[in-house]
Amino acid sequence: MPRRLPVPDDVVGVPLTTEQLLTRVTRGQLAGPAFRSVTRGVHVTAATPDDHGVRARAVLQAIRGPAALGGLSAAWAYGVHEAGDGDPVLVLAPRPAPRCREGVDVHQCALPREDVVRTRLGWVTTPRRTVVDLLRTLPMPRALVTAEAVAHRCGTRVEDVLAQVERQRGGRGLALARERVRRLEPEAESPRETALRLLLEDAGLPPCVVQHVVRDAGGAFVARLDLAWPGHRVAVEYDGDHHRGREQHSLDLARHNRLRALGWTVLQVDARVLAEPAELLRQLRSLLAA
Repeated sequence: MPRRLPVPDDVVGVPLTTEQLLTRVTRGQLAGPAFRSVTRGVHVTAATPDDHGVRARAVLQAIRGPAALGGLSAAWAYGVHEAGDGDPVLVLAPRPAPRCREGVDVHQCALPREDVVRTRLGWVTTPRRTVVDLLRTLPMPRALVTAEAVAHRCGTRVEDVLAQVERQRGGRGLALARERVRRLEPEAESPRETALRLLLEDAGLPPCVVQHVVRDAGGAFVARLDLAWPGHRVAVEYDGDHHRGREQHSLDLARHNRLRALGWTVLQVDARVLAEPAELLRQLRSLLAA
């Protein structure tokens, strides 16, 4: 039996073209079980996760010419992993690009140098361009949920987004983006928090304050609340999985006790409540009417 050659460490988990890999491995290795094809002419080691980021990086390798990731694919490069299995990799290119496999959308459009930046996945649209493109192309609430997450992670301000809308004047969907940016809250710290706020706004509840800081009578910091109505001392917080641990649970209890002592009512929400919000809405309407 022929000896199986080891795969070099520097190609593990990295999408590379056939030409690039053949400088590091043999044709037999590339054709064998150690590698799999991601898109036309680009391969990764077989154990590499099949996620959106790997596919996006591979597609840019396949195109080779001037191109950048956009939309949900650009958001992934910024650490906002809202693209699901059914979402195609979105590539923007200033000229026609070669065909890729299914699951890739290539949009031919102008791509000014000031609208792109280099990331670990390759060239992607800048945070402000990405936010505008998400707001003008995706359905609500997904558009705002993803756009806010990108804005928060990248420190993008509302005025930056409005300036980008003006720079793209004349493009499809920009009137919609301009309307949606009025609801943009870059201070929101998680996509689920954004989804919760939009649900409450769309239900007709009064506007809330995002990431409201509570201090005690001496000015000492007590808590930062996800969504708050300070005049009523009412707040809603989304509890993700990180709140399930014993240590975090103890910290949360102490924090909520301090808030309660200051007269605050804090309602805690999880994914189930987001899916069935009727009781939450009833409680909030009662508390805010008091």
